[in-house]
Amino acid sequence: MKRKDKAKMGLSGITPTDLVEKGRLHVESCHGNPDVPLPPDFLATLAAACDALELANFTMRENGGKRDRLIRDARVWEVKNLIRNLAGYVNANCQADGEKILRAGFDLHKTPLPVGILEGPQNVQAKRGKLPGEVRLNWKGKRGKLYYELEINAGDTKVPEDWKPLTWTGRNYYTVTGLETDRPYYFRVRAVGTAGQGMLSDVAMCKAA
Repeated sequence: MKRKDKAKMGLSGITPTDLVEKGRLHVESCHGNPDVPLPPDFLATLAAACDALELANFTMRENGGKRDRLIRDARVWEVKNLIRNLAGYVNANCQADGEKILRAGFDLHKTPLPVGILEGPQNVQAKRGKLPGEVRLNWKGKRGKLYYELEINAGDTKVPEDWKPLTWTGRNYYTVTGLETDRPYYFRVRAVGTAGQGMLSDVAMCKAA
């Protein structure tokens, strides 16, 4: 499945000076860019907003007054809002094409690919617990899981009907209680992800404490 890229706005924590440079980069990158058709005068409006922010930021640093700060902050909001609108145009027209998005001056916000059917958890271990009737289970965690399903077998591992649901858990360990002391038990685990149930793990065996 192809990864779907989106324009990363990159506005969080940006300084006014860097915001001016960013806005001007977008103006330069999108001017005459056939991949990003824009409303008339959009880029001119963004360029003027960057100039206004640059002047307001200079005035605020020179004078430092409350009114100057409020004006500077208003100019920051205007430039950020225009860049947000531009990102919307870019995403709509570039259709998740990373190269086109980059040519518009944006970095990429990559959408993770959905995780498919998960393989069986590895290194499943079963050990006698400290208390009577206990068995402690643990296994290597699986990336992309939502939770784990555990099964128990007190009979023949080759007989499907002998496997019974034990529990489900979000962690990669579990303590089984209430078992018959010194009786052998078999355990297996599967991870469940967005695509549904994964494959079963290898079987681990242990006698309860």
